[in-house]
Amino acid sequence: MCRMSIKLKGVCLAAWLGFGCVAFAAEEALRLPPLPDQAVERIAFGSCAKHWQAQPIWASVLKQDPDLWLFLGDNIYADTDGKSAWQVSEDQLNGEWARLADKPEFQAFRSKVPMLATWDNHDYGSHAGGAEFAGKHFSQQAFLRFFQEPEASPRWQQAGIYQSVMLGPEGRRVQIILLDTKFNRSVFRKNPMPKEERLKLGRTGGYLPDEDPQKTMLGAEQWAWLETELKKAAYLRILCSSIQVIPDQKGMDEWGNFPLERARLLSLLKESGPSLILSGNVHFAEVSKDPESGLVEFTSSGLTHINTLYGESPNPKRLGEAVLKEQAGLLRIDWEARQIDLQVIPVDGELIQLHRLSFDGQTSERSSRP
Repeated sequence: MCRMSIKLKGVCLAAWLGFGCVAFAAEEALRLPPLPDQAVERIAFGSCAKHWQAQPIWASVLKQDPDLWLFLGDNIYADTDGKSAWQVSEDQLNGEWARLADKPEFQAFRSKVPMLATWDNHDYGSHAGGAEFAGKHFSQQAFLRFFQEPEASPRWQQAGIYQSVMLGPEGRRVQIILLDTKFNRSVFRKNPMPKEERLKLGRTGGYLPDEDPQKTMLGAEQWAWLETELKKAAYLRILCSSIQVIPDQKGMDEWGNFPLERARLLSLLKESGPSLILSGNVHFAEVSKDPESGLVEFTSSGLTHINTLYGESPNPKRLGEAVLKEQAGLLRIDWEARQIDLQVIPVDGELIQLHRLSFDGQTSERSSRP
């Protein structure tokens, strides 16, 4: 095994492979473009990319000329080969990030589009892991190195990779909030019901709601930080969660496993002004609306693969239809009209328009499915 440590302008990337060193092409291929300083009008996002597979989705997203890319987790699958899962070592995790960095299609995308990111379970490094994952500290370091976090950033020292960024000028300012749903998360309550019985009830996952007030999704420190961030002035807030918030019936890795935490989050968002939730994890795309708060969530998952079983599971909060094909999500923000088009970028084919959302939370279905 060979390790190559490359130090370029404060960025250290560790490349590991079992059969020799990985040489990265050039400094320009490694450097991420700066975040936009003008009004952001096109935000693309997605999750769940098996990094050992071809990734033609990047070329499809590039055609839409996004101002920003949001990586919402499972950006690599470090703890599984698609058949079995394991707890990763630090060497393995660094090696898997290096494999993604070495993909030509991802390099081309990364060199052109600014990006922000959070993680989910597979790039965190533990399939069902939360706060108890022993490798979470080295995983945090590997993640921040890969995404070239500035050396002075508090993300290097805090308990988790959560982040908030303000983009755009006065009058067109958007706040991007990326939550960390893994580093401090309590253990989920398992459902003892046999899988066949669960599926009859539409519960594709193996967890049950847990109303223990001591259980947490974010941890006290991240909750306090989030409450502070939501008090800042912004014309639009986009809250990014690696797992779904509004759909809460599947029993998967979702906020519905901690109903008290979910209710707290939705209440805070409702009080904070125009907000949209983005999520991933489930291997299909859909738009959901919470009937009580009126909040809307746009889920895009499956950059390289989908799961028909998950997509066909009932979601009474869904607006329109699920999209069961490899895809990314796209937000087209019209600042003059104060509305957002929620669109899907399929790996091949035309854009799919799912909904139009006004800043006050009103939606109207405008499907243009091919």
